[in-house]
Amino acid sequence: MASNAESPAAGPPPGTGPGSGDLPAVGFEFADGIAHVRLDRPDTRNALDTAMAVGLRDAARRCAEASGLRALLISGAGPAFSVGGDIGVFAEATDHERAALLRGMAALYHEALRRFLDLDAPIVCAVHGAVAGGGLGLLYCADLVLAAEGTRFALGYGALGLSSDGGSSWFLPRMVGPKRAAELYFEQRMLTAHEAAEWGLVSRVVPAEAIREESLAVARRLAAGPTRAYAEMRHLLNDSGDRSLTDHLAAEERAMFRTAATADAAEGIAAFAGRREPHYQGR
Repeated sequence: MASNAESPAAGPPPGTGPGSGDLPAVGFEFADGIAHVRLDRPDTRNALDTAMAVGLRDAARRCAEASGLRALLISGAGPAFSVGGDIGVFAEATDHERAALLRGMAALYHEALRRFLDLDAPIVCAVHGAVAGGGLGLLYCADLVLAAEGTRFALGYGALGLSSDGGSSWFLPRMVGPKRAAELYFEQRMLTAHEAAEWGLVSRVVPAEAIREESLAVARRLAAGPTRAYAEMRHLLNDSGDRSLTDHLAAEERAMFRTAATADAAEGIAAFAGRREPHYQGR
């Protein structure tokens, strides 16, 4: 899927702050408690290849190992967030090579997605231009997804004679319902940004020119919040579909016990009682 949108990549450009460093086809920055992972193959509209899969896996590892991580922002450089797999690379491979290539890429990419899902900090994903195929996997990992006006969403696997990766067949039935998921798969349905918001794929739509500033502002707000409580919240939400109510209530009790003993809980309660703004330290 292609898009003519020329929205800027969200958030600050990867730099040389603490924890920063070059990764294959991925920009990474970590400063002031916020990690920024940016897909960085703009000439291919951030098509996923082996190098990018490696870069995302390593970026996810850095996030998991980062001391003091309080929020993560994921964005894409250039005219699109990601058009999915790199068809040019697939077309050059023989049938045997293509099968091995896709399996290897999927294994690397899926490791990255699992690590992002397991993070103890909230994730903001800022998308623009186009989000297709495997690129949707990063959207599923996020707690909040901001979409620029004009963004288009599609799976596109059926047009290539492929099944799917990136967790689409697991996440989509839970997010949009099985019938709508089937429509995306079998009818090659393309969604506008506002349709994606209506279906529950994104949190909200923002003007294309504001996606950079708005997504960074959201990440900063989350980074200033009670990080350990946010960690418990995201794990409870992500696990809710796989537990019975009885088991989930027990998980809520354990999470409440853990957060009640934190310094941020003491600060939040004191601030509420004192009618002032809380100042959370993420501990």
